[in-house]
Amino acid sequence: MNRCIEIIKYTWKAKGRHGIHSPFVYDLLDNCFKIPVSKEKIIGISTKIKLHENTLRCLMQLSKHLKFNTLLTETRLQTDIEGLAKELSIPSDIQNLSFFDQLEKEKHASVILLTTDTRNDDILNKVNELLPLLDENSLILINGIRGNDRAFSEWKQLKEKSEFHFSADVFHFGILAKRSFQEKEQFILRY
Repeated sequence: MNRCIEIIKYTWKAKGRHGIHSPFVYDLLDNCFKIPVSKEKIIGISTKIKLHENTLRCLMQLSKHLKFNTLLTETRLQTDIEGLAKELSIPSDIQNLSFFDQLEKEKHASVILLTTDTRNDDILNKVNELLPLLDENSLILINGIRGNDRAFSEWKQLKEKSEFHFSADVFHFGILAKRSFQEKEQFILRY
């Protein structure tokens, strides 16, 4: 993957709030993504846990704006994200992904953070395992969708799945949601 070409293609296609006709996406761009989050705190945590700062900032903004009760993430990220959420006064129950196993398929709205890395984690399989447990309003944030060719290929496959009616490519991360009550829409958003 040629990084420069990907940046140019993304910049050319990415939209701000003008030209967006989805009330949900307009609300994200106009209200959610404008929630102030301390850049110093985000940068400190993001370098420590090797997560892009925009992904972490968006995670905090989504949790605050959409008032999700549960934030699920990988075990290695849980403690640091809990600390950041407390500092930013975000009232979320932060659990690791194994928490879903304990729910016995009880669906509930939540934000789920998944990461791709150079160890070739299979993000496609992770999402497929979580899919039956997701609520209609649950969101999946996937960090590093352009981290390598495999991650970008899996991102493209995920956004084409019929179960996801909403996808947003935000260059460093992607957002997926079932939202079956709306038409299937794919967005490339400026963040």
